Amino acid sequence: MQHSAARWTVLAVAIVAAAASCYWAATLERVALDQRRAQTTATADARALQSALSDARRALAAMAAPGQAAVSWSRQATASIEAARGRLTALSSADGGAHLREHAERLDRLAEAQTRLHDYAVGGRSLMASDVAFGEALPHVDALDQQVGDTLTAMIANADRAIAATRDRQILGFVGALGALGIAAVLLTPLPRRREDAPVAEVPAEASVPAAAADLPLAQAAPVLAAPLPDARVVEKARVDLSPLAAACDALARVADGAMLPGVLDQVRPTLGARGLAVWLADATGETLQVVASSGYDARVVDRFPVLRVSDDTPTSQAFAKLTPVRTPPRISQPAAVAVPIAGARGVTGVLSFEMANGRDGSAEIVAAANIVASLLASLLEPPQAREIAVDTPARANA
Repeated sequence: MQHSAARWTVLAVAIVAAAASCYWAATLERVALDQRRAQTTATADARALQSALSDARRALAAMAAPGQAAVSWSRQATASIEAARGRLTALSSADGGAHLREHAERLDRLAEAQTRLHDYAVGGRSLMASDVAFGEALPHVDALDQQVGDTLTAMIANADRAIAATRDRQILGFVGALGALGIAAVLLTPLPRRREDAPVAEVPAEASVPAAAADLPLAQAAPVLAAPLPDARVVEKARVDLSPLAAACDALARVADGAMLPGVLDQVRPTLGARGLAVWLADATGETLQVVASSGYDARVVDRFPVLRVSDDTPTSQAFAKLTPVRTPPRISQPAAVAVPIAGARGVTGVLSFEMANGRDGSAEIVAAANIVASLLASLLEPPQAREIAVDTPARANA
């Protein structure tokens, strides 16, 4: 462009367009910060809610245990439930958490169960207190904790998608600004003079002629390659040591007396990376499941293991009913768990369940190893042989 007015007009339009694009990108940055701040607040509320539910779970379980200060634990349980109620209200008002309002009534039922549990515990009726704690109160806590975890995962995914979309719009804004300035630069660049108008430089006769490109050494002609990037860090999956597993399975296959089963389970448990392991046996009707052998659990804990119904919403019941392994991921207050059906030629007879140690998750390799152990248990627990096994555990004695 040779005309001065036209040049200044193009420059002004380019500057205005670039400024508008940058202003839009800056506005989107504030939107992204607000989205990230809302995500952080919702995550904090969800974590605090799960922590309050964990405290309530511990207090409710302690109230049902004999010899505990029921009044003190009751106060702690009440405070934890109220704290969870406040966090649930805050989380329900966040974007994507509105459906949690319908779960507020679960806290009301939990508070009612806690009141009855307090009355039974203070009155010395330990059995009824245990039934209320493990049959009513704790299932409410676990269900609400699971729902909060699923909601938090969905909220984080939605927030990440919204922030990514905002970042994409910001990139468009910056590209638009650079494009406007680039177009202005092209239009304002003066055209080169024609070849015939350019002066011809004289070459001295004694000037040396440069070597041809083909005469250059290969080391100079070869392109410089970028250094290879280091390999990404591979996350090591949970592994199963086959030698200890084979030894434990050999010991399990040689069990001839049910009294030997708990000792063999002590060998099986570390091969699966479990901190606690239990063998559940179905009754003659196939409607309930009860612990007949365990490893890694205190006897007092085994005494409080409930009798599960096959229709219950628990991993153990689901593994029995659906005849398929069930895994639950680790949470803040609970380890990962695996439940594998014990099935033989005459059908499913029970479930092998265990909790993972050291915060590990139950991998497919762990489930495969558990299926091997369950297949050996099937030959031992298959009816009518299951009636001949007398396992010396508190849970079997109570049965």
